[in-house]
Amino acid sequence: MPDQAEELRRRLQEVHGQGAGVMQTPASGQISGRVITVASGKGGVGKSNLCINFALGLQNIGYHPIVLDADIGFANVEVLLGARPKRTILDILDGADVWDTVQESASGLPFLSAGSGLLDIHSLTPRQMARLLEGVSRLHERYDVILVDGGAGIGENMERLIRAADQLLLVTTPEPTAIADGYSLLKLLAARGDCPPVQLVVNRVQTVLDGRVASEKLRLVAGRFLNMDVGVLGYVLDDDSVGRAVMRQTPLLLDAPNSTAARCFVQLVHNFVRAEVKPPKVGIAGFFERLFKRSRGRAGDPADPAVFPAHPVG
Repeated sequence: MPDQAEELRRRLQEVHGQGAGVMQTPASGQISGRVITVASGKGGVGKSNLCINFALGLQNIGYHPIVLDADIGFANVEVLLGARPKRTILDILDGADVWDTVQESASGLPFLSAGSGLLDIHSLTPRQMARLLEGVSRLHERYDVILVDGGAGIGENMERLIRAADQLLLVTTPEPTAIADGYSLLKLLAARGDCPPVQLVVNRVQTVLDGRVASEKLRLVAGRFLNMDVGVLGYVLDDDSVGRAVMRQTPLLLDAPNSTAARCFVQLVHNFVRAEVKPPKVGIAGFFERLFKRSRGRAGDPADPAVFPAHPVG
């Protein structure tokens, strides 16, 4: 497995070293310590695929990311990586060392399975909570970016994963239902307050213009009705290579690094590391502290008169 991982990394570096000059600078460190939740308003928009390839793109320029598979009940990360984790984050409660719970795929990407009970923490004793926090907080010793693959849709668990993070990557497609569901997720976050900075990725676009139209539609309604500033990270062009990579259970950046979609993923990373970003709230350790803290009662959601527009914004 290590030999295969090294070969795959070498191939990726060679391809991008021969490319158009994108991503040739080493990691600047400006996003180190950051926790990024990748989420979507609905399933089937390519969220997990983006999360994995985004992490590989960061790895290729010198960062040390780890993917936290928190898509409870689906575990898409391990499926897409062709891996079977032997342990999950909850094994720490039984005394497992955190480094024994971290898994590494054949492609060399480290990931951590959340298990089916990560967010069901109300039954944990204070001692168990302290053990869990002590273990996962050590991740910063080896990794400088955590990418959280959150579940699709709107729910309390998804909301908590987003609020605990330093940044939200919201993935959608140009389909009206996907855009509307993405808006609904932002609406929930806006109503509850304390939403991290949001950057939008429009996946599976036929043309760059389609991506611009879709992102502008969502950005404008979020600004008008939610008073939320949504950034646009970029677009991923529709590409049959993605489906073939999924079938092979190999990340696209390694399976078809010269493909159109792979170059789009690389450009997304390029855009992300060069964007002006706020310093992490409390870093990786703080993410888990915020995630596992006892929830407090909230008032009901305020009414929102927003009506999603029926036509694209030109």
